[in-house]
Amino acid sequence: MNIMVIVAHPNLNQSRTNRALTLELKKHANVDIRDLYQEYPNWQIDVEREQRLLLQYDRIVFQFPFYWYSCPPLLKKWFDDVLTFGWAFGPGGDHLKGKEFMVATTTGGTEREYRAGGPIGEDYAVP
Repeated sequence: MNIMVIVAHPNLNQSRTNRALTLELKKHANVDIRDLYQEYPNWQIDVEREQRLLLQYDRIVFQFPFYWYSCPPLLKKWFDDVLTFGWAFGPGGDHLKGKEFMVATTTGGTEREYRAGGPIGEDYAVP
């Protein structure tokens, strides 16, 4: 199985966990790792290239830090630009059919901080 890991961390070199995950994955011959922030420092995503790459892999993993209860902004832009109507979904949007997608996300805090009643869960809880 061919696997592509799309890493989206604004400061990968300063991240203990995402950097460690990336270094471990580099040991596997069937895993290709891509760092979006390194590849697109100007945020000008090459949509055709990204779509071609998606077609070449059986499994695509998105690795990123849990960032303001979402993903980092460049990954969000990548989703919006690359996974388009008519290509990834909607009528004619069956190019990714049969592909496996996974999410590997990290947090800058503990599980306790993010659950209901925790300092982060409490501060941002919806009434």
